[in-house]
Amino acid sequence: MLCSDKTGTLTLNKMEIQDQCFTFEKGHDLRSVLVLAALAAKWREPPRDALDTMVLGAADLDECDNYTQTEFVPFDPTTKRTAATLVDKRTNEKFSVTKGAPHVIIQLVYNQDEINDQVVEIIDSLAARGVRCLSVAKTDSQGRWHLCGILTFLDPPRPDTKETIRRSKQYGVDVKMITGDHVLIAKEMCRMLNLDPNILTADKLPKVDVNDLPDDLGEKYGEMMLGVGGFAQVFPEHKFMIVEALRQYGFKCAMTGDGVNDAPALKRADVGIAVQGATDAARAAADMVLTGPGLSVVVEAMLCPDRCSSACFLS
Repeated sequence: MLCSDKTGTLTLNKMEIQDQCFTFEKGHDLRSVLVLAALAAKWREPPRDALDTMVLGAADLDECDNYTQTEFVPFDPTTKRTAATLVDKRTNEKFSVTKGAPHVIIQLVYNQDEINDQVVEIIDSLAARGVRCLSVAKTDSQGRWHLCGILTFLDPPRPDTKETIRRSKQYGVDVKMITGDHVLIAKEMCRMLNLDPNILTADKLPKVDVNDLPDDLGEKYGEMMLGVGGFAQVFPEHKFMIVEALRQYGFKCAMTGDGVNDAPALKRADVGIAVQGATDAARAAADMVLTGPGLSVVVEAMLCPDRCSSACFLS
């Protein structure tokens, strides 16, 4: 069993900003929302990830220079957002901005009850078409968060992913997709890659302590996990639980990952695979480190187990 991240492994991880932008405050448009998104990043430093690459490549960075960033909180997979505090050099106004997953940002805004249904409808309609979203919010003079806009972007699958998955299955290794994205995004990606479109979301996964996993996890949940094409809206700790459940159910399990929080799951898997660009912690915990993008090199490893001991998950 091969459990793979979606973004950057199954997809190109080359975000393409779209012209469609949904705004929720007067005076905002695509241009101004992009500037706010850039303010929630280190706009004069090299981009930290694919999302920042997309935002900083589209935003007016000269406009950003009218602000001084006094505090910055980088992206964390457990919070799914970045945040920054800024001062407008022209007016001395102090405010905070944040950008991140729509379902996270909506919980911050002061008028969540008023706009929640509208936001959910927008996100669902876009996700069904494979369009991803990035919400951007800003505080007012009272410190209340206002949703300023929702940016839309695409992250298409790698051209070789569909064939790689087909070959993997041909050699007896099933593939499960794991993503923190919206369930409808996951379903559409599965459809494009000929994976089972049945998806388990984090709220359907068992509520267990990852530091004290029960011995009957596989017995209770293994069959349920086999019946889906992947998992959506998950956090890093869910990866460890998924690996453990599948191992208890009798599978040799490989897992891809790139972040510090992925290290426990990579270490627990029979074969931990650190993808290209992984952190030092992930690389140290992994059995295999990919030096190129995508999963095709993993399939090649299956073809030469005599030369690559990391292909042991085939047994």
